[in-house]
Amino acid sequence: MKMALFLLVATLAWAGSAPASGVAFEDIQHAVEIYNMGVESAPEVVKTLLGDERVQIEVSGEEGPSLLAGLETRRAVVVNITEGEIPDPTILVEATEDAIQRVFLSPDPAGAFQEARDQGDIKITGNTWSAKAKVAAALASSSALQFFAGLIGG
Repeated sequence: MKMALFLLVATLAWAGSAPASGVAFEDIQHAVEIYNMGVESAPEVVKTLLGDERVQIEVSGEEGPSLLAGLETRRAVVVNITEGEIPDPTILVEATEDAIQRVFLSPDPAGAFQEARDQGDIKITGNTWSAKAKVAAALASSSALQFFAGLIGG
């Protein structure tokens, strides 16, 4: 599935709910609903990673930025979704619409995520020392990748 795939994101996992042309704020909202319903069964690495964070999601299309959204988590549950920028994000998730679509439509979302990450089409960055450590741990965790992959449909 795709833990690494959407490390944060849950972050991309949230964005991953939009398969075709473009990712809209409503897609993020829908993905958050799905994520929040399954968070209790998430692996501990996911709960630790997304414990109390402020996640900025930036999606770009062929003609530049197409979506900015912010997520705030408390005890791994998303408690606030903001359209636009979120102040002082602890984690930044950047992705192209094309990369999200490739991951969403792939029979191997985790592999597609890794490929998109290797190509620089998906980036997940911790902005604080603790967030950097969490992101690194999540991207190395197969159980987290599987959880997030399941959210996207893998």
